[in-house]
Amino acid sequence: MKDFFSKDGSSSDVIIGSLAIACIVLAMMPFMPGELSMLLTGIFVALFALFSMLIWRERPRDEREAQLVMASDRLGFLAGAVALSLIVVIQTLRHQSTLLFVTVLVTMIIAKLVGKYIHK
Repeated sequence: MKDFFSKDGSSSDVIIGSLAIACIVLAMMPFMPGELSMLLTGIFVALFALFSMLIWRERPRDEREAQLVMASDRLGFLAGAVALSLIVVIQTLRHQSTLLFVTVLVTMIIAKLVGKYIHK
């Protein structure tokens, strides 16, 4: 990831990820005009695509970096799965459940299982 933009290991992934978060949070604010909200959503999509590309191209240089990458991947998956699970449970208890969050959660679990067992 660090080699994508610079050789010195700048933190471009942190900057791009933070900008993506800021764009989507601002776009969701109720006081935001519709046109600006759509623009921020479009910028979020572009930044998230760039962030995903940086993460996908990430190559650890040694065993320690490989362990850090695996730990951050595991933490990211668990945080997403816990958040989606809480949303699904709360929506179910309120009798307002939608299949969108369930579909995303099931997709995450299937992708995790496929990624774990495809290399055997």
